[in-house]
Amino acid sequence: MSNDAQRPEPAPNGEPCKESFRFDAAKRIKHTRDFQRVYEFRARVYNERMTVCCRPTGDGQPARLGLSVSRKVGKAVVRVRWKRLIREAFRLQYRQIPQGFDYVVVPKRQDSVPKYATVAEDVRKLMTRAANKAAKRQSEEAERGPVAAPSGEREP
Repeated sequence: MSNDAQRPEPAPNGEPCKESFRFDAAKRIKHTRDFQRVYEFRARVYNERMTVCCRPTGDGQPARLGLSVSRKVGKAVVRVRWKRLIREAFRLQYRQIPQGFDYVVVPKRQDSVPKYATVAEDVRKLMTRAANKAAKRQSEEAERGPVAAPSGEREP
């Protein structure tokens, strides 16, 4: 099986492209507070296989991925398989995913783990829809002005 379809095109001078398909630390959501910010923004889209939550981080920021795979999804082997498939889909489609957003993907319980092609298509479509929804929500909030935090809670 050839991986040529996954490799970036060579530069015009014939040298290989320096772009990396790595899923490095800058593309990961690792801290609880970052997950909470994404959940609190409330820009969610879903289908029968997964839910994607999204929050804008600003122009020029890379897209970041967080995974929340609970035990409801299945045993450890199933949870790890979901994580691998979602990470791989995010990594290989990184250039097609809208940048400047944090995404948290929450898979739903299935009878069996879907094939990679299905997961990859879902990730791309749901992340695009979530980014559009988050951008729309952000522009609506900007027009209305800042909303006061409920009493007893502090603003981040």
